[in-house]
Amino acid sequence: MKPLPLTRRKASLLAATSLLAGCAGMSSSVQAQGEGSASVWPALLRAPDGVVLPVSLPCANRPGDLTGFLLEALGPSPAGTVVVLGQAFRPGDLPRAARLAARLADGRPVPAQLDVSVRHPDGSVRFGLVSLAIPALGRAGQRLGIILSAQPTEAADAAPPLELAAALAGRQAMVTLTPAGGGQPWQMDLLGPLRAAAPANDPLRTWQSGPLAVQRRVTVLVPSAAAGGVTSLRLIADVALHADGTLWVDLWLRNDTAMRPGGGTATYSLRVALDGREALRIDQVRHFQYQGWGRLLGSMAGGRPAPVPPLLRPDTAYLTEAGAVARYDLSTGVAERLLDAYARALADPGWALPLGARGVTQYMPMGGGRPDIGPTTQPQAAWLVSGDPRAATYALGQAEAAGSIPWHLWDPGAANGRGGWMDTRRWPGSFTLMQPGSEETGWTMDSAHQPDLAFVPYLLTGRRAFLDELQAQAASNIIGRWPPGRDDPAVTGVSAGVNVINAQQVRGAAWSMRQLDETAWISPDDDLHQGFFRHAAAANWAWLRSMIPTWTRLQGEAHGWVPGEYGDNRGVMAPWQQDYLASSVAMAARRGNDDALAVLAWMNNFLAGRFLAEDKGFVRHDGVAYNLASGPADGTRRTYRTWAEWGAATRSRGWSSGGSWANADGNYIRLALQSLAALQDLVGSEEARRAYQWLLVSSGAPHIDPGNFTVNPELNIVPRGMPRIPARAPRCVPGAGKRS
Repeated sequence: MKPLPLTRRKASLLAATSLLAGCAGMSSSVQAQGEGSASVWPALLRAPDGVVLPVSLPCANRPGDLTGFLLEALGPSPAGTVVVLGQAFRPGDLPRAARLAARLADGRPVPAQLDVSVRHPDGSVRFGLVSLAIPALGRAGQRLGIILSAQPTEAADAAPPLELAAALAGRQAMVTLTPAGGGQPWQMDLLGPLRAAAPANDPLRTWQSGPLAVQRRVTVLVPSAAAGGVTSLRLIADVALHADGTLWVDLWLRNDTAMRPGGGTATYSLRVALDGREALRIDQVRHFQYQGWGRLLGSMAGGRPAPVPPLLRPDTAYLTEAGAVARYDLSTGVAERLLDAYARALADPGWALPLGARGVTQYMPMGGGRPDIGPTTQPQAAWLVSGDPRAATYALGQAEAAGSIPWHLWDPGAANGRGGWMDTRRWPGSFTLMQPGSEETGWTMDSAHQPDLAFVPYLLTGRRAFLDELQAQAASNIIGRWPPGRDDPAVTGVSAGVNVINAQQVRGAAWSMRQLDETAWISPDDDLHQGFFRHAAAANWAWLRSMIPTWTRLQGEAHGWVPGEYGDNRGVMAPWQQDYLASSVAMAARRGNDDALAVLAWMNNFLAGRFLAEDKGFVRHDGVAYNLASGPADGTRRTYRTWAEWGAATRSRGWSSGGSWANADGNYIRLALQSLAALQDLVGSEEARRAYQWLLVSSGAPHIDPGNFTVNPELNIVPRGMPRIPARAPRCVPGAGKRS
């Protein structure tokens, strides 16, 4: 197939696209690349009514500058308010010999603190918590531009940490649990352990330590008498003191202790008092085992509520280059009606109740184009694309709701008695939980349809509770696999016992690997779980790469797809499941995993070839069919080796579209586009470029216009420098966010 011709009109739009590049931190998302950079919909040069575009970010354009972002106020906050964010960095951007500095868009310096969590292999910072003491914000909606930069470290830059004893003076944080039906209340002074001066280098307790913020974790097993007679309820509080005088408690009750007698349903009422003020009261909680819930509470000295912290409008293009997120198209924006729907959900009184689903699909086996299935969820993608506070608040709320999913299995005997999420090191083979989960939780879990609720919220906030959610889900994907799959005798070497790809549905492998790779990439270097997660992720990618020669011999001309259990498994393959897996493989490759990159390059033959094999007997429209015939239906498990065999068998079974889009599912088309985008971005595939051009420009496929992506942002992924509407690709603006 010949490349599509580059018309004069497309060439002029290409030139316009290239002029948009130039500001550090944004240029990666708007540089022109090949003919595909031209917009297919040139009339949409500005946002139509009902579409919210991202706000221009400040330019990171001075020596050492890394990224610029905006903080948007949800209410007034005084000068010196400390804001804590999560921030990922590109390899090499912030080496050990450098310090992180911050300034306003107008050039004034901003006091900053960086608590490094995890480093790249070269020693530079991969992820950390950034604390900023910002100027006053007087009203909701006011925005403040911040630029982060790497500067030489100087001895004078080393400021001592906040003096904990002085910050604790006169402060109170008291939790009271009262058993259901009455009884003696149990109280916990959350500040007592901090006053006991635990070692500052204890990774179990210290999360932040600097001049702007100190944060430590308090963990205690709730007495059974206070928990309705069960011994499985834990109280976890991440307690932070800020230089602005605020006290913050991220309080969680996790009924997740497993494999110990006495577990079950906890019943209690809760009251939290901060500095003498009742900050939270929940009556009559029925808390099933393996669930958790929590809230972030703040107080000023004297008991006044702390100002609501501003929310982040992130530099998504920089986060892509850091390996944190996929390359989302920032030119399309997000539909106002979608953001309004989030706002209505947030205003519903039921949103505040503990252990609620908050819009997450509770019956996970339910299929369809769900907004919580994909490389990330719809609300998180809407936050990354638009920066809108409604999407941000909704996504954070769903990250809290992830606690209610009963896949939290805490092993108190792990790590020499320090505790940890259950894993196959201590629990190899099959086992039965000492206390089965309740059937009354409302949740039905399924690895093939699991949402990714916590990664982006943790990435953008650094809330340690969200890391707990991420790790619990990743661990459950291994320990929850039926041992004959993860321990198959054919699975040898380091992947034995942790394999989440072998002998399961490809979509299950896709989302399990998404969770494992994210967790291994972002968990702190000194975390008790990190060694296991890094081993498990690396072992799975290595195993997948090791299978390439075998699968290539079996699959022949049409090679490049990962076998898996699906339906009756009689010669049936779902191409959209390969696209699911491609999204997870692509993210691992973006993070520098060589095994994943090799797998992605191998998958290119199928992912791109399905749209380029018409002259070999395969209808290109069938590349996004619901099912394809990959072999005979006789149960022999023989695999077709030519595109002609695939095409003929798919037609004979009545699964072919016949060269039309009459039965096309828009979700499957969008999935194919994101796979082809990643292949261009990471592999440099010419075949993927041709297939992408045909599918996006020439095919007439439905459901892929920019308006469609405004309501489906979770798959709004493009190749480098190829936004759908180049004239609307965001540009940094010098001075943007001067407390606008």
